[in-house]
Amino acid sequence: MTNQNSNWDEIVDVVVLGTGGAALTAATLAHDNGAKVLVLEKSSEVGGTTAMSGGVPWIPNNHYMEEAGIEDSKENAYKYIQRLGHGKEPDPSLVDVFIEEGRNMIKYLHDNTPVQFAIPPAYGDYYANLPGGIVEGRSLDPKPFHLQELGEWEHKIRRNPIFPPLTLAEGGANKNEIDYTVMAERMEKNITTMGRALIGSLMKGIIDRGIEVRTETPGYKLFQNDDGAVIGILALHNGQEIKIGTRQGVVIASGGFEWNEELVKSFLPGQPKHHLSPPYNEGDGLIMAMEAGAKLANMSDAWWYPATQDPSIEYEGRVFNLINSPRSLKHGIIVNSLGKRFVNEGTAYKDMPRKFHLYDEATQTYPNEENTWIVFDSQLKDNELVVTIAAGEDAPEWMNQSDSLEELAGKIGVDAKGLAQTVEKFNGYVAQGEDLDFHRGTTYFEGMGQGGGKPELNLGTIEKGPFYAIPIYYGTLGTAGGPRVDKNAQVINVRDKKIEGLYAAGNAAMSILGPVYPGAGATIGPGMTWGYLAGKAVATAEKRDIN
Repeated sequence: MTNQNSNWDEIVDVVVLGTGGAALTAATLAHDNGAKVLVLEKSSEVGGTTAMSGGVPWIPNNHYMEEAGIEDSKENAYKYIQRLGHGKEPDPSLVDVFIEEGRNMIKYLHDNTPVQFAIPPAYGDYYANLPGGIVEGRSLDPKPFHLQELGEWEHKIRRNPIFPPLTLAEGGANKNEIDYTVMAERMEKNITTMGRALIGSLMKGIIDRGIEVRTETPGYKLFQNDDGAVIGILALHNGQEIKIGTRQGVVIASGGFEWNEELVKSFLPGQPKHHLSPPYNEGDGLIMAMEAGAKLANMSDAWWYPATQDPSIEYEGRVFNLINSPRSLKHGIIVNSLGKRFVNEGTAYKDMPRKFHLYDEATQTYPNEENTWIVFDSQLKDNELVVTIAAGEDAPEWMNQSDSLEELAGKIGVDAKGLAQTVEKFNGYVAQGEDLDFHRGTTYFEGMGQGGGKPELNLGTIEKGPFYAIPIYYGTLGTAGGPRVDKNAQVINVRDKKIEGLYAAGNAAMSILGPVYPGAGATIGPGMTWGYLAGKAVATAEKRDIN
């Protein structure tokens, strides 16, 4: 943190850090409210975590629902969030702000930018059976976008290496059945979907507005005046420092801190190492905000995800962590090194990994943190997609295979007796149609679009060899903690005062919903909403004399 210095290399009204959904929404709104905006991106590609995701924002009571005749209300959405949150939101008053302003944000982008969505059929809230939950409409699917519209930016939109160019409704995220004709046509014409489509359409709006975006230019430090107001930022490009003055402020929307090992050790339980986000999310924005005196919230939480790997798929020089997993399918279970189950395998991806960092006070160990496996039999392997291996394909070397459970246990370093007892017990639960240990087949997420989980859908014996095992890892989609923000996305300091000129949104800020993950897009929806609020607020703030 450096005090006021008028020796600027350049001056703008607003600097936005990052190019994910929250950042580009903030830049759009700041421009549309009269500000001269500069966007800085750390990597050589744009889109951040949003581009690699399904691109789905979770927005209750949105106008797409109204047009489709799907009933929703602010009251129902609030009831649903409150039921899940148990009062653990950093600021419960902001839940009301989200419900009201989220729909405004989506409508604004629809009316003023190329950003367009559709409602994916039968893709409901993850806990749609709870009070206030609904089975369709709050999670919105980005419409396909033609990247050629971006000109020189066409090939600079970050991509997920395993997502085909299909929408969520078409099965783009994780399905056996793919329409290869549609897929081939879109690949030929560079038409994209999901997160890339959302970022592509936001970028088209940025380009049309003439907003400058600089890649490979991370923000490094904030400048503050004697009153503590943020008046500029120190950025780096090709090893050179650039001092950029900001008349109205800085919006930090540069992603989370999951790839910063020191910050992970400091704040997250269990110290997850398998992240499904770009490796540039190293907490730069968090560090700058802390230097400026920001108060923090929700720091021990993340967007947890049970990750798998196909070692042949690499990304940014690392083996890529994948969302594809057979964990919720019949004829499989998850066990630890003792061969014991410890979780309902099919629960929502934000919930299931919380069991990875449980402490066993009797043995003073974390038995679920490492050497944890999905164990399944040929009934699953021969009929379902397993990570990247289609039904009927030969098992690759990384998929452990044995003719007996005892032999399989030896291969993967799991207690053979414990595994045998666990499988026998589970098969008994299958026979009686009820999982008495972890209630498999009872949560709505386990039967999304099929009326919710049920024994006949989610329970199946493990008895037909060969038997298989693949590791499952304690992973994250990103972190959910950061600077505390108010209803205008303005950062609050440790004395509960606003830091003038400093705003935050997306994974670079605290999660508005705290530990709650109500449905697909529960990161993107609030993130873009606070980007929308930040953009409006920073552009209408009084301009400072920073010379």
